[in-house]
Amino acid sequence: MNALSLKRHPVSGINATLSLICLGGSLLTFSGCEQASDQKVIPKSSTTANQPEVETPQPPERLQENQSVVSTRVEGQQVSIQLEIPHEQVKPGTSFPVTVKFDIAPLWEIRSLEAQPENVATQLKLELPDGFETQGDWQAPPTGRSQSADSHPVYSGQVEFQQMILVTKAAQSGEYEISSQVQYQACDEFRCLSPTQKRLHVTILVDRLNSVKE
Repeated sequence: MNALSLKRHPVSGINATLSLICLGGSLLTFSGCEQASDQKVIPKSSTTANQPEVETPQPPERLQENQSVVSTRVEGQQVSIQLEIPHEQVKPGTSFPVTVKFDIAPLWEIRSLEAQPENVATQLKLELPDGFETQGDWQAPPTGRSQSADSHPVYSGQVEFQQMILVTKAAQSGEYEISSQVQYQACDEFRCLSPTQKRLHVTILVDRLNSVKE
């Protein structure tokens, strides 16, 4: 009996060992389940999962209005000129500016509006259709000093001249042409070129449907 009992003890030990292993495996499995249950899954209906795309803001209307600027440009080696109006369509009873822009090459200059003799002065003459009138005189930028010995008044670089125009209440609907006759003399430090004349024009549309009422 004792011998048999001694031989059975190892079997009990093995069974005990297997029980501990199984118990440990159960604990690991249960712990793993708990860790898995801690992970949160965002449902498809969640606002985070279906967050809308950020829309690109639309440009302000005033930027779109700039697209209606009407201009014409004459390129030159020493001087380029541009005639510009801010809108392609106007209404009777309103005013708008006409702008003449000069782009003068480096080391070159043109004479002022009051230069003498008159044939070398910078001259701007508008030709307006019926129903359009000038308001006041040309608004001229300040002059600089010439590179020549007498330092007479000149314009150089980029300069703009502006004249206000009134669309009278009698102006009829339709398409009109505004022209500007431009004369200038380009000089550098040592010489002057012959006076140059250029004619520029732009087209403008008058709309009486929603004209300004008195």
